[in-house]
Amino acid sequence: MPSFVYQAADPSGKVSDGHIDGATEADAARALERQALTPLTMRPAKSERDVARVGSDGTTRIRLRLRELLGFTRQLRVMLASGITVLSTIALLRQRAKGNYQHLLDRLAADIQRGKTLSEALAAHPRTFDPFYVGTIRAGEAAGVHTEALTELIAYYERRATLRREIIDALTYPAIVVLALIGACIVMLIWVVPQFESVFASGGTALPWPTRILLSTSGVVTGHGWELAGAALALAIATWLLSPLPRVRAGLGHLANRLPIFGQIFHLATVVQFSRMIALLQRAGLPLLETFKVVTEMIMTGPVKKLSSNVRRELATGKTITEAVTGTQILPDLVEQMIAVGEQTGRLEETLAAAADHFEEELRVKIRRMTTALEPMLTMMVSMLVLFVALAIFLPMWEVNSLMLK
Repeated sequence: MPSFVYQAADPSGKVSDGHIDGATEADAARALERQALTPLTMRPAKSERDVARVGSDGTTRIRLRLRELLGFTRQLRVMLASGITVLSTIALLRQRAKGNYQHLLDRLAADIQRGKTLSEALAAHPRTFDPFYVGTIRAGEAAGVHTEALTELIAYYERRATLRREIIDALTYPAIVVLALIGACIVMLIWVVPQFESVFASGGTALPWPTRILLSTSGVVTGHGWELAGAALALAIATWLLSPLPRVRAGLGHLANRLPIFGQIFHLATVVQFSRMIALLQRAGLPLLETFKVVTEMIMTGPVKKLSSNVRRELATGKTITEAVTGTQILPDLVEQMIAVGEQTGRLEETLAAAADHFEEELRVKIRRMTTALEPMLTMMVSMLVLFVALAIFLPMWEVNSLMLK
């Protein structure tokens, strides 16, 4: 059935966008009227992608990559600092925008024209602008410091992009080695080992245990290779599709925190994010309870996320952050001390920013150490695999040669 993209008003006058199915445009309009909505504009959807841009509740499904989000924020800051209004700024940005990005700017401009603030317009697109981004902008609006809030956001996302790039760079070499090793094993088990199986069978001697393991593994891979590949692909696709679900994300977060070596890095990265976000949101002027609400929504599932949620509940009862975090043994001692000093002096944002800088550098050191430690570990793993295969293939040959010499 055809789909139509519409703009409609409810009885209170609130305008919303969305899409609806109908045999004809008139049928779609009547369906909207039955929902107490008055159609303002309606057009046939040009493609599935056009429909996917807008959800049934009017929120967009557009996602911006980190560099695109940074580009949008930089351009917004420069134009607002020049004295251009928000609406005019978005109109200027739209001139060079294309595709989904252009559609997003159209939605932002339409919301602002209806009287919404920039933060309210951004909040209508949760897949594009996360709670931290929207909360910082809202705090900046309340304090009348749009450009300062945007500057803080740019600094935060630049640090985040740099740290992500360093982690990816550190893991690239080990990932390539592991994938190459897996590929070599698959080739060997499917094409190489079966060539020796007949030779081993004709020897008439009991095979040593490395050879039996190698032949059994080769038999499983050659006999059920497609089933194993299909199961692995299905698992990967299911994980990717279900990862946005809260329970799945929670499970992945707990798993990441329990991984050897990597778990410490994930935990420290979460501590840095926790400290940096609180510092930035407090500097922007967001209320403390709202700050911890945003932080809890943004942090990866794990001990720090649970702690953030508990702190928010304790703050609502009148306790201080120091009282809520002391004795939990989740945050490093330095962070707890910085929180205590910051609350006593009224400079929480400064002390936590200093703590975030310190642990960000420590995180970089841990990443370098991990990379240095992984290289010899991978070399040892490859050497052990080569030794095992060599023993599995040559031990039976040596036994056959020994029997022939006798």
